[in-house]
Amino acid sequence: MKDQVIKVCPNPDCRYHIPEFAAKKRWYRPHGYYTSTANPERQLKRYRCSTCGKTFSETYFTRNWHLQQLEIDEMDLLFEWCKGTSISNLAKMYHCSPRAIETRIERMQSLADEKSVILEIESQGKIKRVGAIQ
Repeated sequence: MKDQVIKVCPNPDCRYHIPEFAAKKRWYRPHGYYTSTANPERQLKRYRCSTCGKTFSETYFTRNWHLQQLEIDEMDLLFEWCKGTSISNLAKMYHCSPRAIETRIERMQSLADEKSVILEIESQGKIKRVGAIQ
């Protein structure tokens, strides 16, 4: 089990979009900062791929990359979806579009396919990390 996910270039045509190449060297370099309109006080780091020149932010390497509805509890969403709640009802429940719900479910499915899901479970005041990153 690895402790770190391999970071790949967001450009599918770049050599470093392939994890085997990306793991061999640091393929990106700092490229300034930007502020989000949603949170103007927070500065986010930007990076540039040394090979293709594609720029991206530090949020690209997170599960919340390019998501507008950050307050959706994914575990709660997963349980509701598994219980058979429809996408349209989930969208009403979370005050977002049906497409936002579909995107979350697709991301959770791809993480499950990759077996790179880590759950943090709080029990008796301690947080336990469960899962595998491959």
